[in-house]
Parts: sequence; C-alpha cells; structure tokens
Amino acid sequence: MSTRLKHDALVKKILTQQEAAQEFLAHYLPSEVKGKLDLTRITIERESYVEHKLRKSLSDLVYSVRTKDNDQAFVYILIEAEVKPNYWIALKLWQYMLRLCERHKKRDKDKLPLIVPILFYHGSRPFNAPKNLWALFSGPKLAKQLMGGDYKLVDLQSISDDDIKQKKYLGMLEYVMKHIYQRDILNLWEEFLQNFKPYILLDKEKGYIHIKNFLWYTDSKLPEDKQKDLERIIDQHLPEQDKEDIMRTIAQKYREEGVQIGQKKGKLMGIQIGQEKGKLEGKLEGKLEIARVLLSEGESIERVIRLTGLSTAQLKGLKPTN
Repeated sequence: MSTRLKHDALVKKILTQQEAAQEFLAHYLPSEVKGKLDLTRITIERESYVEHKLRKSLSDLVYSVRTKDNDQAFVYILIEAEVKPNYWIALKLWQYMLRLCERHKKRDKDKLPLIVPILFYHGSRPFNAPKNLWALFSGPKLAKQLMGGDYKLVDLQSISDDDIKQKKYLGMLEYVMKHIYQRDILNLWEEFLQNFKPYILLDKEKGYIHIKNFLWYTDSKLPEDKQKDLERIIDQHLPEQDKEDIMRTIAQKYREEGVQIGQKKGKLMGIQIGQEKGKLEGKLEGKLEIARVLLSEGESIERVIRLTGLSTAQLKGLKPTN
C-alpha cells in the first residue's frame, strides 16, 4: 500500500468512530450549519458514493446527520483527505457531491440534501490549491454568475407569436416548436409559410435547409393521407422552380436507411433499406425498391418519377411489390 493510501486509511479508520466523528464535526462545521444539526445522531454512510475509477483519489467518507427540527431531514458531510495540494480538488469534490445527489435522488424525488464538503489536509507543504470550483475558471466571477445561479430558461410558451415573428431563422424554429403539439399540422404549415415568407426567401439561398428539416420533423406527425394536402400548401407558397426539390424532400422518408415504408391493409409494411446491402440512399437499387413500394401503394408513375428521380425507361417493367 502506498504512503498516500496508508495516510487516507488511517484518517478514515479514526473518523469512522462515532466519538471522533462527533468531535471533528463540532470543531470544523460552519457555525450556521452546526446550529441546525443534532450531532448526537451521526450515521457513517457505508455505501460507496464514488465510481470505481475515482476511489483511488477520493477517501469516500460520508456522514449523514439529522437536523434538529425535522427527524426525516439530514445533511451529508463529505470528507476528503489529501497529503499534497491538489490543484483540481475543488472539481473532484463537485464530482463527488453530484454523484451523491444522484444516489439520493432515487430515494427522494423532490429535494436534494445539503452537502458540506470538508478537505482534511495533512501534507508538509503549504496548501495553495483553489478552494472553490469558480476559482478554477479563467473568469471566476462570471463563472459563478453563469453556473451558480438560475439557468437561463427559454420558455416558448411565454414568448408571443409577434415577438417570434420578428426573428429570422430563430423565429422559424421557435414558431414550429411552439405550436407543433397544439395545432393541426397542415394549418401550422399554412401559417408558418405565410408568416415567415420574407425569411423563407433567405432560406432559399441556403438550399431551403430550414424548410427541409421542418418537413422531416413534422412528417411523423402527419397522416399519410394528408401528404398531398401538404404538397398543395407548399405549392402555393414556394417559387415554381423550387417545388420539385422540396417535393423530393418530402419523399426522403422512403430513402432513409431503416425506415419502414407504407402501411397496407392495417399492417405495417416495413422495408428497411440498407440492412443487408449497406446504405442505399442515392443508389439505383434503393430508388428502384422505393419505386416498387410507391407503385404498390397506388402512386402514379408521374409522381414516382418526381419523387425518386428515376426515368420512365428505368421504371418500365418494374413490378410493384405484392
């Protein structure tokens, strides 16, 4: 056993004795905490709260102490022993405390316990390591402000549609995400394309990346029999020369590896493209397989050509799936 581990083992052996633990806490707990605790009721936590990979660097000594005003409430006292000034000890203690909170959460779904971290230093060199997590950051004051207070909440339901419409690309995202669960998908698309017409023109310069991603996102929420209605709405709002590209995007669900295609006679007719031959998107074999499925679903040859990019000659003689 190394000298470090011998030292830590000695500290742990002594401080797991009830009398020693009580005296230690009476001396070193902050007064505002000590006044709330019943130090005659100290429990040495036997369960390890540290992941295996951290056990060589943490002593894993935890007390739980009952509070005076609530028999069910308690505070954890976390003690770590160090023989050298470990620059990163504040971070390690936070890792330890977060794992302790995770374990505790399984027993109490609502509130986390207070934790008092204490470092027992018994080295020969002066201790000069940072004493809190924030001191480890290049900007301690800002780090504490950003990470030690409330997190920034972006609550779309509290933002008016008018405010959302003033934004460009962000506004398009926020509008769709705000209303996706509340409105009919077709109405949502109608309103979206109308309200964001100026910004959709900007999106055109990027290849309609936002429109295409929104199509992907809303596709699973749109019944198959409403697909043509969506195409009609898009037809009304996008320039003629761009419609074919967008229409093809709607059909990409048929070319995605692992996506199940179509529903026939109440049973899901799944075709998982690429499972045996690799990813088939963009390859002739994959497109032909998609065409077979579309034809078996009653789609016209003209629509299949538009959606798959195949030619009339390539579709000639192609038999629909049974």
